[in-house]
Amino acid sequence: MGTLMGHILPGAFFIIFAIWWGFALAVKYFHVRHPTKKTLKFRSSTTFSCFCCPNIPFESYLKLAFISIGILGEAITGLKHPYDDTLQKRQWRFVEVNAQHITMFFSFGFASFFEILVHSQRYDLPEGIEYVTNILAYAIEGFLFKFHLHGRDEIDIHVHTLLVYAISLCVLAGIWEYCRPNQILATYARIAFTFLQGTWFCEAGFILYPPYDSPNWKWVASHSQILIITLTFIWHLLLILIFLLLQTTVVWCILKRRYKNNLNYNYQLLHMNGADETNINSSNNNNNHILKSFMSLNNNDKTAINIGSSINDLHHYDSDDNESQLEFEQSSSVPKP
Repeated sequence: MGTLMGHILPGAFFIIFAIWWGFALAVKYFHVRHPTKKTLKFRSSTTFSCFCCPNIPFESYLKLAFISIGILGEAITGLKHPYDDTLQKRQWRFVEVNAQHITMFFSFGFASFFEILVHSQRYDLPEGIEYVTNILAYAIEGFLFKFHLHGRDEIDIHVHTLLVYAISLCVLAGIWEYCRPNQILATYARIAFTFLQGTWFCEAGFILYPPYDSPNWKWVASHSQILIITLTFIWHLLLILIFLLLQTTVVWCILKRRYKNNLNYNYQLLHMNGADETNINSSNNNNNHILKSFMSLNNNDKTAINIGSSINDLHHYDSDDNESQLEFEQSSSVPKP
């Protein structure tokens, strides 16, 4: 990461996934809050299913692919074969900074691996293991960056210290999300601080490795420059919060216009949850069968009511006949004058 691109690439990684998480979370929360789904409760997740293939943990596989490329690149560039003057021969050695980067990449790959296992539902894993591994990955990253600053100048130390703060906020947000999985603000906090980490990675690259060799791009270790860098960090966070608010608003407006019709909403929601046409038809057939059974029960009830009414009428007629017979017998028993 000792170059401009070395900071932009991991920064872009965090930014892309944070934007995707913000979009998917807005869609998920919309469906939970829809009037026809009031019984559903929101529950957070470390990953979100892709709409085109909801049964495949596409996001976790994509993270594993990116991480594997990063580890391979760090391994190739970190292996050196310099000439050792003391031993009078070339000696293989591995650059310590590259080893740190590989460790950070591996920790996130480890978390993605457990996300895939949890998604498969084939193994009896502890509940919330995917949250714990992601928290561990952020903690490892922050721990390594904390001791990544020895012997550097003041600007470099301050920039990376702010990066450690952003990573620490990711850890705290992850713990909050793990303890309160039904709290959407916890998930948004994790997304916002991951976004902040990504944008600050890019900002650190431009501060420490300016693209142009111009005095205007160079930072001097002074109180005013340190203050400007700190203000820039705060404005990164504020702009990220504004972006997430606008993103959620736009997504909700689009979904509200699309799902004005509740029937269309229910049909589309079945597809988004991974239900195919067979399941939909089967569900419709089951509903029709239940409706027919209910109608049959109603008809049986009506028949029973009619039979009961007829029986009551018969009893009424029998009682009338008995009364008529009694009156006839009484009139017959009266002696004639």
